[in-house]
Amino acid sequence: MVQLPTRQANNFDLLRILFAWFVIVSHSYVLNGDGATDPLFVVTNNTFLFSFIGVKGFFIISGYLIFKSMMVSTSIFEYLVKRVLRIFPALAVVLLITLITVYFMYPSNLVPFFSNKEVYAYFLGNLILFKPHFFIQGIFLGLPSAAINGSLWTIEYEFFFYLFILFFFFIRSQKKQLIIALSVVVVLFLVVRLFFYDWTVQTHFFIPLEPLFDLGPYFLMGSLLSCFDFDNIPAKNTIAAVLLMALAASVYFKVGHTVVYFTLPFLVIYVGKQTSKVATWVHASIGDPSYGIYLYAFPLQQLLIYWYRPSTLILFIASTIGAFIFGYLSWIFIEKKALALKQYFLERRQ
Repeated sequence: MVQLPTRQANNFDLLRILFAWFVIVSHSYVLNGDGATDPLFVVTNNTFLFSFIGVKGFFIISGYLIFKSMMVSTSIFEYLVKRVLRIFPALAVVLLITLITVYFMYPSNLVPFFSNKEVYAYFLGNLILFKPHFFIQGIFLGLPSAAINGSLWTIEYEFFFYLFILFFFFIRSQKKQLIIALSVVVVLFLVVRLFFYDWTVQTHFFIPLEPLFDLGPYFLMGSLLSCFDFDNIPAKNTIAAVLLMALAASVYFKVGHTVVYFTLPFLVIYVGKQTSKVATWVHASIGDPSYGIYLYAFPLQQLLIYWYRPSTLILFIASTIGAFIFGYLSWIFIEKKALALKQYFLERRQ
């Protein structure tokens, strides 16, 4: 069995907070609509946004850690309990809070708030992760984006891959077969993404396929890397250096969006597996507020723009502070307490 890494001994918590902050950076430019450009987009020769690295980094780390969680779960039920408790309580709370907030902003000349079908579509569609709904008529009119919480689109894909990797549950004790099977799936996802992109854009099943095959390689590469003893990979420092140089060169030669699939997963896990005093402090003093930061940042930014029309810099600073506060409160009062219920549900089933 693969052992879960101890959170105190790595940078993963710190990286997840950093990636959530990256999304705030990009959204400060996009949502404010003042024509300013994401600085990373400029630095990388119009290739990567901060949010691109943030979201992809999230999926890489999730693939790595969640696959390890699946490997040490004693049953599918235990695994699913952990995943449901991690995702849905905090999601339900942020949806309720945003609905309460927009209730007081709702125009009086429209159909009554509780008679508006979009209100229920927003809550239920986002909560059950089926046909997420981002708009309610009359809310945030006149802003560059009328979305209430546009960041929620990634969560259905995150949960999809939580379920998808259960196919590997039954061969988790057969390491060689597991690595081969995962490698085949990674290759298939990459082939579809790189050679059948137009088909993924035009085709929908129960969820849009373009984001599925865009995010899938990152999650699954993280899962594949979790099958190896990463600390003892020969010449991993040299590999990381070569991959970083390759990624930098790809930006110059305008092939970054292809090369990133083959470089970023290893680099993220490489950094995540390092130890640092800052990471130890974050774990001991703050915990893991990254999910809450991600959930609350977008609606907070929209409210700040709606009420104050701040500059991009002020929006960035204010939303960073606000999202970190709400994210921390979500971690302490919702997520941490929800995760503590795992044993209760497992005992109830026995």
